[in-house]
Amino acid sequence: MESKAIAVIGAGMIGAAHAFGYRTNLPRFKDRIPGLRLATACDGNEALAGRLAATWGFEKTETDLHAVLDDPEIGIVSICLPNALHAEVTLAAIAAGKHVLCEKPLALNADEALRIHRAATASPVVSATVFNYRRIPAVAAMRDIIIAGEIGDLVNALIQYESEYAADRNLPHSWRYERSRAGPGALLDLGTHAIDTARFLCGEVSDVVGAIATIAVKERFLPASASIGHDKVALSTESRPVDNDDVTSALLRFESGCQGMFMASRVAVGMGNTLSLSITGTRGALRYNSRLPSHYEIARFDGSGQSPFALVANNPALPYAGLLPVPHVGVAIGYAEVFGFMIHEFLEAIAENRPMRNGSTLDGLRAAQILDAIQLAADTGAATKVSHAE
Repeated sequence: MESKAIAVIGAGMIGAAHAFGYRTNLPRFKDRIPGLRLATACDGNEALAGRLAATWGFEKTETDLHAVLDDPEIGIVSICLPNALHAEVTLAAIAAGKHVLCEKPLALNADEALRIHRAATASPVVSATVFNYRRIPAVAAMRDIIIAGEIGDLVNALIQYESEYAADRNLPHSWRYERSRAGPGALLDLGTHAIDTARFLCGEVSDVVGAIATIAVKERFLPASASIGHDKVALSTESRPVDNDDVTSALLRFESGCQGMFMASRVAVGMGNTLSLSITGTRGALRYNSRLPSHYEIARFDGSGQSPFALVANNPALPYAGLLPVPHVGVAIGYAEVFGFMIHEFLEAIAENRPMRNGSTLDGLRAAQILDAIQLAADTGAATKVSHAE
């Protein structure tokens, strides 16, 4: 493959995050990856594709994704489409010989994710899935601390992803609220990030001991015009039922013996869009909250009865922090920058002609297997073993 021109398929809010990530990294890789450039912004909505192209400097727009996959100039594809299209388009991109970065979730279920992983493993292209929270310097540093044994054997972990957007009953009905098109609701859309972060920090999950799911807003009105992401638009008088979860909670058992309390909610009033972590070991504890992304907290057991937490601020010694525009102690970090770190790793793998090691299709499959087990436990009320097929 001579050219490695880039296409972003899906020009909504997350497509813009990918475009930002590529634009940020072009100067770092232009001499290492032949033909690297922002070539095509693709979306079925021509106006959206045009807006993405104009904002980030793509050479052209396209409304037909198959034309993008057939274009020999395109060597790198980001898939930023609705969840139900991820598996189909990722498989098509791999078959077309494109390096592919698919938004989370990799697929609606583990069976689809397994097909993608096997296709990716059999192909020479670099395939990856979006787990951007792994690249937050504080979170990556917490993993290093855990692996080094600084907080001892892991005892329990609390992992929550809480978002408020669906608490608004005037938000229109969309594919996100249909299990046939989105799969599980908060569990898949938000819980994918939380589950992957739990695996990243605490290792593999062996069992879902129990789970419960709730639909808080049972129906929504259809939009009177096209809507994007979580945007508000005028509503019609016709409503549709919501048939996937607004909140799911689960009790997990990790292979290490660590307990895990997991929760994903899209109706968490006051929480905005927050990933929070609290991990306790036999010799210490770690805490992180994405609302304060530029630090983590660590407590080391000191026998006092209340071992104090110390705040560790962002600094150039933390993973990824050296890629910041201002790599200096205490300089804040933002959501978009983390996308840049993720795409930097993706392009690094392409430049080195090696598989993606951090956020691979296997990582996407493992998350899907855990999420499937949580959904089954919630549906049946029974404990569920997590599959580790690959």
